[in-house]
Formats: sequence, C-alpha cells, structure tokens
Amino acid sequence: MIEYSITQLMDILNKESSETNHVMEVEVIELYQELDTYYRSALDKVETKLLIIDRELSSNSHVGRKNSIHQVQKRIKRFKSIVSKLNSKRLNYSKENIINNIHDFAGLRVICSYTDDIYILIDSLSRHPDVTILKLKNYIENPKESGYRSVHVVIEIPVYFLEETKKMKVEIQFRTIAMDFWASLEHSLRYKNNKENPELSEKLQAISDEINQLETQMFSIRNEIENLDS
Repeated sequence: MIEYSITQLMDILNKESSETNHVMEVEVIELYQELDTYYRSALDKVETKLLIIDRELSSNSHVGRKNSIHQVQKRIKRFKSIVSKLNSKRLNYSKENIINNIHDFAGLRVICSYTDDIYILIDSLSRHPDVTILKLKNYIENPKESGYRSVHVVIEIPVYFLEETKKMKVEIQFRTIAMDFWASLEHSLRYKNNKENPELSEKLQAISDEINQLETQMFSIRNEIENLDS
C-alpha cells in the first residue's frame, strides 16, 4: 500500500512547508483524480436507481403521487477536504485509507416533497439486491439540537468498470423541500456569523419547529386530497 504523509500534505496545503516535492504532489493529485472517476460513476448509478423509482411512483400503473423527488444534487468531496478529513482521523493519504474510512467522498442530496416519500425511497433502495445499507442516521425522528432535520444513509454498491468491478460507498442525504429551505438558509447564516451565538441558535431552532409544523399541516392536507380521489 502506497501512503503519503498526511502531515506533509497538510503543510503543503497550508503553505507552511518550504520544501516542495513535486513528484509527491503529482502522485497524490493523480490518485484523487482516479478516485474521482470511480465515485462519479457510483453517483451516476445511484441517481439512476432513484430516478427509476421516482418514475414508477409517478406512473399511472402505480398508486402513488407525482414528483416524490423534487430535486437531486450531486457532489464530490474536494481534494483539500479529503486531506483534512484524513488528518482529523490521523490517517495517511492512500487509496485504501480513503476508500475504507471516508464514506462521503461521493454525496447525493435528494430533496423530496414529503417525509413519507423519503421513507418510500429508502425502503425501495434497501430491497435492491446490489445495495447494502451501511449506516442510517435519522435526524427527522431525532433532530439535531440546531433544528437540523434530514435522513443520512451510507450505501455500498458494485460499479462495473472496463476491466473490474468495484464496491463503492455513497452518502445520500434525504430532505423534504421544507427541510432543505431551513438547512440552506441556516448554513448561509452560520457561514456569515461563525461565532457561537446562543440567541441566534435558539431563534433558528424555533423557526425549524415552526417549519416542521407547517410541513405537517401540508402533509395532512395532501392526505385529505388523496382520500377524496380514492
């Protein structure tokens, strides 16, 4: 296993090292680019699975509803973030350490219309014979102290490449439109004011509760409409 010193990489990234190892810099970037290709392919496969499920839910042949998935966002963790995460885990930079210890190199954010859509999608994915659910954190049933609500799922799937099959991990964050509204604005507000502010935190948590109540009312109205149509 080829490893590169995480301390040396952090020094280079933070521009604290006067020594420059161009060969090492090229090699670590090439490794990142190789993994980037693998993980982007994994994202494509998971996105396709979700869109197929959504298409069936939206079809006339299935008793369901339109637009269970409102939007899908994909992202690959940046090189600097990978190095920082390995450093926090006190691990050197290597392909094996990245694959085995970083589960969010590839991430999908799936924004759904309602909470039950989230559980339908997760249940359907779990039934796929090539999908293994490694970890599930339900912040809808148990919101974070900040008011954050979401369901985080780490799955592992086989991805078929030119000459080999690789098992790849993908993290999926499931949110409703209302949850995403709160989380996106909360993130931007926190970014502008990164100091601890108990009063601000209390207000954001209260708004999260209010948004959750509104979402619950919308969910109830939707059920009433569906019952009228049945």
